[in-house]
Amino acid sequence: MNKNISLTAIHTFTVVSQTLSFTQAGKLLHITPSAVSHQMKQLESQLGVQLFHRKPQGVQLTAAGKTLQQHANSGMSQIQHGISQSQFSSQKDKLVIAVIPSLAQQWLIPRLASFSVKYPTIELDIVALDRLADFNTEQFDGHIHFGSGDYFGLKALWLANETVYPIYHPALIDDHQTQDLSSLIQHHQLLFYKAGIEDEPGGISWHDWLNHYSIERPSQLNKMSFSHVALAITAAKKQLGIALGWHHLVIDDVNQGQLISLDKFAMTTPFSYYLVAPSCAWENSNFRLFANWLTKQMT
Repeated sequence: MNKNISLTAIHTFTVVSQTLSFTQAGKLLHITPSAVSHQMKQLESQLGVQLFHRKPQGVQLTAAGKTLQQHANSGMSQIQHGISQSQFSSQKDKLVIAVIPSLAQQWLIPRLASFSVKYPTIELDIVALDRLADFNTEQFDGHIHFGSGDYFGLKALWLANETVYPIYHPALIDDHQTQDLSSLIQHHQLLFYKAGIEDEPGGISWHDWLNHYSIERPSQLNKMSFSHVALAITAAKKQLGIALGWHHLVIDDVNQGQLISLDKFAMTTPFSYYLVAPSCAWENSNFRLFANWLTKQMT
């Protein structure tokens, strides 16, 4: 293996692999296109492989180039992350925790103050992440995930099941009205959560819920859709209609009187909440403290 490969050339390669143009890469890097070309020729010579198919209107990655791109991008990202962290380093032990976005926003953040008070020497770095974390290429200690609990090569700690039920702002009914469910659904806009590929099997749609409770679909369906559960919940708080609220995400708003819940019409989701991490993370005493705290908060 050639140990004299320039880190600058690798960085230049990652820019070229994104722009597929020596000229555009040169502009981004503030060097001439000929300097970019020279670095890429030198890198190919050192590696002993062709990285690009050179064409009049730019370049295309070869199979070897695509392989290097995948690993080089990951490596440069970790280097940049390390530089940023070193500039703002503290004396605390850090845990980097990925969390599904809506749970982070609606449930976790309001509870983090208690963790900081209890464990002042542990610094949390919270990252919102829709998909399951890739612990091989990304620097996460753990992931609070909504799923089946079956994750190859990883240990998953069950945290809680989830239930779904209708929620709406108190202003949608006045003091003289009753919480007639059919009437509410017929006369108010339905707020939809458009589940992603990963969450779709584990979530519950309005279609599922209406069928489960044998409630007739509104004849003139009036709806609004959102990419995340938290957005649908926020829309309900803004009196835009009725949403299917996830219990852990709405319980604080319900307790504070910002939302009304029809929890007697609840359904349990197929998926549950898990803390997922590789085996090495579970050997970290600080991570275990976080896991224990999280378990108590969820119960």
